[in-house]
Amino acid sequence: MVNGAWGVGTALLLQWLPNLNPTAISRSIRRKILVTIGLIVLWTVAVIAVVFVEAFWLARPAAPRGDLAAIENYLVQNLSQATDQKLGNAALILVENDEIAAEHSFGVADAETQAPVKSNQTLYQLASVSKVVSAWGIMKLVEEGTLALDEPVLPHLTRWQFPAGDEYRNQVTVRHLLSHTAGLEDGFGYDGFLPGETIQTLEESLTLTQNPSAGEPRGVTVAREPGKEWYYSGGGYTLLQLLIEEVTKQPFADYMAEAVLQPLGMAGASFDWETISAEGRAGDIATSFDAELKPSDHRRYTATAAASLYATPQDMAQFVRAYAQENPVLSQESLDQMMRPQPGTDNIRGWGLGHILYVENDVGGYVVGHDGGNSPALGHTLRVNPATGNGIVLMISGNLSLASQLGDDWVYWETGKVSFFARMRILGNRLLPGLVAIVIGAIAIVVVRWKLLE
Repeated sequence: MVNGAWGVGTALLLQWLPNLNPTAISRSIRRKILVTIGLIVLWTVAVIAVVFVEAFWLARPAAPRGDLAAIENYLVQNLSQATDQKLGNAALILVENDEIAAEHSFGVADAETQAPVKSNQTLYQLASVSKVVSAWGIMKLVEEGTLALDEPVLPHLTRWQFPAGDEYRNQVTVRHLLSHTAGLEDGFGYDGFLPGETIQTLEESLTLTQNPSAGEPRGVTVAREPGKEWYYSGGGYTLLQLLIEEVTKQPFADYMAEAVLQPLGMAGASFDWETISAEGRAGDIATSFDAELKPSDHRRYTATAAASLYATPQDMAQFVRAYAQENPVLSQESLDQMMRPQPGTDNIRGWGLGHILYVENDVGGYVVGHDGGNSPALGHTLRVNPATGNGIVLMISGNLSLASQLGDDWVYWETGKVSFFARMRILGNRLLPGLVAIVIGAIAIVVVRWKLLE
């Protein structure tokens, strides 16, 4: 920004300079030019300071504080599309005191039949929200002693391993993979496979992923020392998917159904599209709308642990409820460990085992959960405050960012605190207006100084 403003000011000043030879410019003129440039720099610094102060200290989400009705009405208003269509379909469930307190649906679940969204029937592909559920499956194996959080995963792998040349391949642990601190450099995001495209095997995907959401096809490699730095890795969860299959000798989806989904009462949920189709429920999958709200083909994934749990809104409400009550899958000790900041995550303001830690709650814990987005425009959020038993489930087709924004608003309503991710979004929204202010201010300074020099 500073360089841009400097360039604008300098270019305008040079229009009236007789030439660029310093000997041809009087000392007085040079001094006035330097003063003008200095004023532009000061203006730029001032605007940047205002933008950062406003984003990180002053800004607050638009959500009201108050009772459940306040946030419910606010969310419904933002999702109802009364004046501006901004999504294809959506489902919202609010949990209060560990009970479902409000349910709402929006748009049509099926673009062809115009069937409405039903919270106990409509299936959404949950994108990266899948990761938090997959993490429960891994922690179940840790509780049982089949896996250990801090032992290398490499000895368990027979079907695929990190490239032999990876210096740190023997140091990657389950903890590292769950917390995105394994030193993997894939950065996945998966884009999925459209009808007619060959779906890769797990081994093929780990070796050379053909469907990254950004960048060229690439594999999963250990590029940095594990445990030192957070770097998002969908490939790490694909490896966890393979690890589950290796140690249980079961397909990942079968294990997750038996160990997590069924015990938690998530009756409609599955990681396996084939199972859903065989049960005659493929028609229950919500239409995948793109950002222009046009129906698009459904995408399938190799990396189901990372990106492709299918579940109804009520299934995910059941999952939320498991955090604040005794459940048949994980002990409270395991849950507490999953919801604590992990070593190496300081650069992201803390990350748990499979969980985003949004803000601290009032009892020394965190509001936790996960956001997710799949192509072309599926956007979801799940957030829960285990201390109060309050939570939100929001699934949207046709808008990638709205669920995260409204999830941040719910967090503010729940705690009065603004998450780091919300502040970064607010900062992003202020950058363009800030840049415009810098340019306009720089031009004004040059014009005024020009007049004074005449």
